[in-house]
Amino acid sequence: MKKVIFVLSYALVALAIFSYGKVKENESLSIALSGQYANHMADASEKLSALDTAVKKTLLFNEAEGSSKAREDIWRLSADIQSSVASLPIDPSFSTSWMNYLSRLGNYAKENDNITNHQEYHKVMSQASNNLSAMAEEWEVATNGMVGGRLTMDEWRRKLDAEHSGHDWKKMGTTVKQYTESDFPLTASESDSMKKKDLRDMKDEKVTKEQAIERFKQLFPNVSNEVVGVEMSKPGSPYPFYHIRFAENQSVSYIDITEKGGHVLSYLSERPFGKEVLPFEEIKQKTETFLKNAGYKDVVYEEARENDTSWHLVYVRIEPEYKAKVFSDVIHLKVAKDNGQIVGLDASEYIRKEKTAPQPMVQIDWNTFFHSGVHIAENELAYVENDRLEQRLAHYLTVTMDENGKVGTYAVIVDTETKEVIKTEKLK
Repeated sequence: MKKVIFVLSYALVALAIFSYGKVKENESLSIALSGQYANHMADASEKLSALDTAVKKTLLFNEAEGSSKAREDIWRLSADIQSSVASLPIDPSFSTSWMNYLSRLGNYAKENDNITNHQEYHKVMSQASNNLSAMAEEWEVATNGMVGGRLTMDEWRRKLDAEHSGHDWKKMGTTVKQYTESDFPLTASESDSMKKKDLRDMKDEKVTKEQAIERFKQLFPNVSNEVVGVEMSKPGSPYPFYHIRFAENQSVSYIDITEKGGHVLSYLSERPFGKEVLPFEEIKQKTETFLKNAGYKDVVYEEARENDTSWHLVYVRIEPEYKAKVFSDVIHLKVAKDNGQIVGLDASEYIRKEKTAPQPMVQIDWNTFFHSGVHIAENELAYVENDRLEQRLAHYLTVTMDENGKVGTYAVIVDTETKEVIKTEKLK
C-alpha cells in the first residue's frame, strides 16, 4: 500500500512539474510572439511615415532622374510595410485592401522610371500623398498603446479583430479600397485580366445539374456509374460550378463543371495503381484521343513530367491566324501509367480563353540581335503575357551558347512588333 501511495505521489509530482514546465514554455512563446507583433507594428508605423515622405520627395522634380532615389524608396518601403502588416493577426478586410494599395503604389513608382507625362505622375502622387497622410493618422489612432504595452496573445487578437476591437478596421479597409480605386484605377489590360479570371464574359447558356452529370458520364464512362453527391459552388465563387462526386469500385472521382456552358474545370480520380507501365507514346496517344472526344481540338502537346505512378502532360491552345501557341491557355492532365486512364485534369486556364489580336511582324536580323556565339535551336510563334498584362505575339526562341565547354540553353521571348525582350529564362 505504501508503495502504491509513493508511486501515485511521485506521478502527481512529476505531472505537476511537467505542467508547470509547459505553462512556462507557453508563456515564453507568448511573450516572444507578442514581442514580434510589437516590432512588426512599430516597423509598419515608422516606415509608413517614411513612405509618405518619399512620395512627397518625388513631387519636387519634373525630371525622372531627380526623383529616382525616392521612387526606389517608395517601392522598397511599400514592400516592407506589406511584410510587416502580413505578419500581424489583423482584420483581413483591412489588411487585404491595405496591402493591395501598397502594392499598386510601389509598382506605380517603379514603372515610372522614365516619366514622360509629368503632370499625370504629379496628379497621382499628390493624391496618394494626401491619402497616405490620412491613413497614417488613422493607423496611429488604431494602434495607439499597442506597441509599448506588453499585451497577451488574446489582447493582440482582440485589438486587431474587427468584431471585438474598439476600432472600426472594416471601415478602414473600405476607405483604403476607395483610395485604390481613385488613385490607381485598373488599366484596360488589368480589367480584361480580371474579367477573364472571373469568367465574366462567358456567353454560354447555363446547364442544369442533370446535364452536368450527363457531361461527366460522356467524358469518363469508366468511373461515372454511381453518383455520390452533387453540390453547387459556394456563394462568392468567381464563377458558379457543379461539384460532382462519383464512385466506382475502389475509386472515388471528383469533377467541377461550370454552370455556364458545362465546361470541365477540373477532374480528379483517387484509385490504387497497378504495376504495369505503358509506353509513353501509347499514353500520349490515349490522352490525345480523350482530348479530341472531349472537344479540346485546338490544343497541341507542350511538355510532360512523370512520377512513379503517373505522367503529367501539358497541352497548349493554338491560335488559328498565326498558328501561335497561347501559353496562358493550357490544359494540365494526370495520366495513369498502368492503363493510360485520365486520373486528373485542370482546364480552368483553357476555359478563360485569352483575347488575341493581329499584330505586325517586323523583320529581325537575329545575327545582329544575338551575340555571334549564340545559336538559335528553335523559333516558333506564341502569344505571351508581358509585364503590362498584355497578350503579345512573340518569337519564342530556344537558343544555345557555349559556357566554358558546356552548352547553356535559354528560352528568349521577343515581341514581333517592338522587338522587346519579354522574358529570358535559362532551361535545364
